[in-house]
Amino acid sequence: MSMLSKVVGVLGRGNAKSSEAHFAVLSPASERPREIEIVTRLFESGLHAYYLRRPYWNFKQVQKWIDALPEKFRQGIVLHQFPQLVARNGLGGFHLGPTGVPPSGLSGNFSMRCEDFSSMRKLKGKVRNILLGPVFTPPRYDITVPHRTLSEFAAIAAYWKAHGGNARVLVFGGVGVENVRLCRKAGFDGFAVAGAVWDTPDPVKAFRRLIKKW
Repeated sequence: MSMLSKVVGVLGRGNAKSSEAHFAVLSPASERPREIEIVTRLFESGLHAYYLRRPYWNFKQVQKWIDALPEKFRQGIVLHQFPQLVARNGLGGFHLGPTGVPPSGLSGNFSMRCEDFSSMRKLKGKVRNILLGPVFTPPRYDITVPHRTLSEFAAIAAYWKAHGGNARVLVFGGVGVENVRLCRKAGFDGFAVAGAVWDTPDPVKAFRRLIKKW
């Protein structure tokens, strides 16, 4: 029996249906034309979380972007900066940095990117979503190099759940239509993607294809 087969067995066949899965999209570093319209359609198509990453924006620019989004979808926004805007706007949460330490005075839903079990173990129940990876090499970038195989990452997720980890584990890094189904079968709770959506002529169509493949 292969390593992946063993992992799939541990995770209860790893066949979470789309209705049970969690789908996230990370924003590009710079705003795209018609981004608000596209993000709105992504939420209408089944998106659960949109990670707004704008390292070069100031407070007012982030607030202006939030104001432009229909209010009913703001609970799905996860910020990477200006944590004070989360409660102020009723957003979905805040993405923690490498230390995993929440900003002072901020409570609520957190997420964090992890590469191994030791970093996941330090979270101690503080997060709702873990972005585990990079699992694959993104096709258009060569700076993100996976240090483990899909089977090994799946084993980490299985071990996390078997030892009381209750955060969702989303597969992250190089996920696309060609491999997203393998991720579902490996037992991940969903995916977090960027290039698979934004590096396409039609981001909404690309996202719908990912869900269909899942």
